[in-house]
Amino acid sequence: MIKDVMVRLDGTAADEVRLSAANDIAEYFESHIIGLFLNVLPLVVPIEGDSAAAVTYVQLLDNAREYGDEIQAKLRKRLDLLQKPVELRRFDVYSDTIGETAASEARSVDAFVGLRPNRSPGEPENMVEGVLFGSGRHLVLIPERKPVPLAFDHILIAWNESREAARAVAEAMPYLRKAETVSVIVVDDGAPVEKQATIGENLIAHLLHHDVGAALHHVKKEGKIGTTLITEVRERKADLVVMGGYGHSRLREWLLGGATYDMMHHSPAPLLVAH
Repeated sequence: MIKDVMVRLDGTAADEVRLSAANDIAEYFESHIIGLFLNVLPLVVPIEGDSAAAVTYVQLLDNAREYGDEIQAKLRKRLDLLQKPVELRRFDVYSDTIGETAASEARSVDAFVGLRPNRSPGEPENMVEGVLFGSGRHLVLIPERKPVPLAFDHILIAWNESREAARAVAEAMPYLRKAETVSVIVVDDGAPVEKQATIGENLIAHLLHHDVGAALHHVKKEGKIGTTLITEVRERKADLVVMGGYGHSRLREWLLGGATYDMMHHSPAPLLVAH
């Protein structure tokens, strides 16, 4: 079950999108909501005995912390309006430690909610990568649009028999049990016909063992895998996409033809992604 949901907050209008999704998940599962506020401090710059520069930098730090105090107070008031168990955690961090801090905090919750990365007002890319590769938990990434109800009526699983996909399905099981329709999508990419034809059958049986009925669909790759999956999401009007997160955060290598990157940046539906 999903009993604690962490949501990244920054005091901007984008918080309404994030909080709407986190609140919907909390309603479905009667969960506790934890807001994570990462107050970014100015990076340390070489001063080399320049007392005036040192004074300026200290003032910048003080200003950043005061700004953080204002945002923290604003966020506490906003969270109180949710009328459910809530908590706010604040960390003053430098921009290069955002991912590490977020990952550390996410390890003690069931789900982490944020916007898709690398788009205004999306999440910082290094934060999403940090949580994905360093937390051991799943992320629910929401398209950057006006708040809309988060539904789990039709869930689409992107399946390729990988460890990452298996991890994502395991993390998604509470959501899958809520779904009315589950579609397992296998993108045929030119593998031997005999082997390709059986991909997904064991997953269907596994889901049935968990009382989740699902339909298996093999689709032909059109262009990139990510592009093919996006087309399937649109045509099937999926409410949520479950997929593995592929790549190596330290090297920023995105594998599987960039499918993770494409879906994170362009999926029309929210993503549940895990590594």
